[in-house]
Amino acid sequence: MKKYILSSLVAVSAAPAMAANENRMEHVLVTMPIHKKEAQTALPVTVLDGAELRRRAAATIGETLNNSPGLSSASFGPAVGQPVIRGQQGPRVQVLQNGMQALDVSTNSADHAVSVEPILADSIEILRGPATMLYGGGAIGGVINVVDGRIPTKPVDGVEGVAELRSSSVNDGRSGVFRVDAGDGQWVVHLDALYRDWSDPDIPGLAINPRNVDDVDESTDGSIGNASGRTRRLTLGSSYHFDNGYWGLSYSELSNQYGIPSGVHHHGHEEEEDHDDHDHDHDHDHDHEEEGVSLVIEQKRWDVAGDLHFDGPIDLMRWRLSYSDYQHKEVEPSGEVGTTFSKEAWAGRVELSHAPWGQWHGVWGLQWQDADFSALGEESFVPENTTRSVGLFWLEDYHAKNWSLEAGLRADVDRLEISQAIADDQQDTSFSASLAGIYDINEVWTLSLSLSESQRAPNAEERFSNIGNTLEQYVVHGATGAIEVGDVNLSTEKSRNADFSVRADFGGLSGKLTAFHNEFADYIYLDNTGTESDDVEILQYRQQDAKFTGLEYEFSYNLSPASTEQQYVVTLFGDRVSAELDSGQNVPRLPPGHDGLSLAWLWQQWRADVSYVHAHAQNKAGVNEAATAAYNRFDASISREFNMAGNDYTIMLSGHNLGDEEIRSSASFIRDYAPEAGRNIELALRVKF
Repeated sequence: MKKYILSSLVAVSAAPAMAANENRMEHVLVTMPIHKKEAQTALPVTVLDGAELRRRAAATIGETLNNSPGLSSASFGPAVGQPVIRGQQGPRVQVLQNGMQALDVSTNSADHAVSVEPILADSIEILRGPATMLYGGGAIGGVINVVDGRIPTKPVDGVEGVAELRSSSVNDGRSGVFRVDAGDGQWVVHLDALYRDWSDPDIPGLAINPRNVDDVDESTDGSIGNASGRTRRLTLGSSYHFDNGYWGLSYSELSNQYGIPSGVHHHGHEEEEDHDDHDHDHDHDHDHEEEGVSLVIEQKRWDVAGDLHFDGPIDLMRWRLSYSDYQHKEVEPSGEVGTTFSKEAWAGRVELSHAPWGQWHGVWGLQWQDADFSALGEESFVPENTTRSVGLFWLEDYHAKNWSLEAGLRADVDRLEISQAIADDQQDTSFSASLAGIYDINEVWTLSLSLSESQRAPNAEERFSNIGNTLEQYVVHGATGAIEVGDVNLSTEKSRNADFSVRADFGGLSGKLTAFHNEFADYIYLDNTGTESDDVEILQYRQQDAKFTGLEYEFSYNLSPASTEQQYVVTLFGDRVSAELDSGQNVPRLPPGHDGLSLAWLWQQWRADVSYVHAHAQNKAGVNEAATAAYNRFDASISREFNMAGNDYTIMLSGHNLGDEEIRSSASFIRDYAPEAGRNIELALRVKF
């Protein structure tokens, strides 16, 4: 095996539910406009920060959160891992960057990467279930907020920073991160930079699944062809702090390039490869590189933010403004640009928090977005369009001795304007409401209940894909290898959600059990019609009622007395989600249930983790979809922290999928063409100064 470059960031520990809290101070939620800690809200919330985040941070947000209770990844090769929350993905899961939309095109297609970087995050906050009170109908499945400090919200006096390097065996991956914050107590300057390079990842066996795909002649063997890539990001920010608040701005540039795995894109069959000559040894270059379509992404983004504190009826005004100029090109093997996707977007948000009215505390807010989208080229199956949206929301909470209530209302107006005369402009008005409560029975037991009703307007892809084209003119979407057809007559999607949780914390045992039920009226889904055009499947956006029901659990037990120097913590975790359309058919691309067991050992500056996850077979596949097999995944890591020359160092060695299991996620569009990566050994080094 190759000798690896000493590398960075404490690499991903795949133990998805590390229970040892390592004396972590309770996190103050940034995503909740009423400043709350995790234990003070009835909403199902998960926070990754500190050492736990550094252990789990990966190249994509989906991979970072994968296998945590209720969370999965809809991968599209190593560069794309869109998050899945309780079976919801795409436009129903809103990924935020410091409380603002990512303003990319990741929700437009399964092969488009999310533009936020987990490896740069200070914390990641996940709100399961409808969070539409806070962030609109696009959050009908949940919210993931990546907080990265690009605009420093706290003053810094001096210079502090971190440098990280990382190397991985499965794809010759190399990455590096540098961040520095410097200030004089009032002005703060922030700089961060990221580079990442990787080659085609190793896998056990064929990339194309011979159980579900008849033609495997062009499949790569032992690796995923055309899945290499590179990422570069540079961010510069600054803020000025004064007695009653701060204001600041930042500028960021992202350059990302990655391949669409071989066999996926509808042009992939034009390329041939001599499999007998394929070399999977990463000690030297491949004798032949699989050619295929690649995506070249450029994003330039400005952010402005500020907080103002007052003495009066309004005690805080928080405002955010973002501008993004995003473009990506889909480049053919010949080097010609097939399709160019562009999105220019503005987004703003203002929150006004009022002083307590007795035991009531709350916030009013305004959110708006204006985005121009175009896709020009041979895969232009969605016409140019403009999305304009504005939302008003009001949240209140009431605190008593051992219980509290939360209530929220929201109204949104979404207007979708199309540039061509093939359909009328669309406008939807939607309303959402929520009521939640949390009750501390005693010092050990806590109950919480959340009820909500949410609405979501259909997006441009759901309404306008291939609209105006005849059967002979249908444009194939390369990401899915299929023809996608929209419906201009889609109505607003409605959701009624109930979430009940029991938390316990006594002695060395802590845990949480959550049950949820979500009833959709006019649920929008991409249906495999079973029909074809020129041997290409036709997928149709359709609506019908649907029901989602699920369970999540996580229990941790400290096997050692608190006074013992060495600590052993065992964690049991898992989830289940089932979903059925009103017709009795199964909802497409639903993730399987998971059960996991992890053991953590802590002693002085040492930590070791071992975890096992069993993913059940997904036999309740959608119409004309194939079932996916069960799999088992083993992961382990060991790390040590030390101080040298006044700087704090962390070095970690970790292994992922140590059993080299063939893992095909039922949530992925390309599960039968590109499995998850095989066995991976990572070495990482982090220095904090």
